[in-house]
Amino acid sequence: MTNFKQDGADAQSRTVNVDLVFTAGTSGAVPAALTVSNGILSVVKSSNNYVVTFQPGPVAYLNGCGHVIQASYAANGACRVVPSAQDVAGAGTVTLTCYESDGTATALASGDELHFTFRMKR
Repeated sequence: MTNFKQDGADAQSRTVNVDLVFTAGTSGAVPAALTVSNGILSVVKSSNNYVVTFQPGPVAYLNGCGHVIQASYAANGACRVVPSAQDVAGAGTVTLTCYESDGTATALASGDELHFTFRMKR
């Protein structure tokens, strides 16, 4: 179990930033080993969504930001990532959805990198 600690750059008590970075495999698959994932139990691809399950500790999702770095630029590929659902208090999850430049939901392509920072209350 990870010991979530106060983020020293944050004046609000009991908050923490959790970073996620991974490079997608074939058809946007989540690799077995994530590049950066301290505080994250798992990431599961579900259609065009990525369901992130956190290790015990956080009790609420406060905010977040992220981006996609495409392996090879394509307007019809995943260009941005946004949170689309959250149940941190219950299942301990936040769902991320990737979108094309025209707003169509899509999965990551092979070699695309997903970067996201979650700001959590613990």
